[in-house]
Amino acid sequence: MAHPEDKKNAVRHSYVNELLALSVAAIKHTVADSTARRWKSEAKATGDDWDLARAAARKATGPAGEFTQDFIEEFTIQTNATFELIKQDEGLSIDGRIKALNQLSDTYTKIMKLSGGNKSIEKRAVAADVMKKLASFVSKYHPDYAPQLVEILTAFGPQLSSMLDD
Repeated sequence: MAHPEDKKNAVRHSYVNELLALSVAAIKHTVADSTARRWKSEAKATGDDWDLARAAARKATGPAGEFTQDFIEEFTIQTNATFELIKQDEGLSIDGRIKALNQLSDTYTKIMKLSGGNKSIEKRAVAADVMKKLASFVSKYHPDYAPQLVEILTAFGPQLSSMLDD
């Protein structure tokens, strides 16, 4: 039985943006689990990786994204403060300074890699954030257009994911 494109987009939206398990998204939209898995697989083959989009959505919003952003900000502040202390400590030998700077640099590099090393996820996180801000803006200032925007964004999500791979 063929399903309309908007049903596939709705399953994708629930999986990616609502962070539902794929089987739960399938149930929500009255689609067989095997059909949802096939759609996900077919989408990936054409450049729309639902898992990458989901990771980006998770990173862009919610406690995990906020924690990551807060942690990086705090770590950056502490890194700058440590640099200042190293510069001011006249009793610290050159070897001690080099060792401290190397350790700090290594830690900073590892944290930055863990937090945003995947450029594909990073691009999708920014796109997801912009789309959510647009939806919020429209619902606040142009509520009459909100239903159409939701329909458009739901259909545009898979297209955007492919475009970001270029």
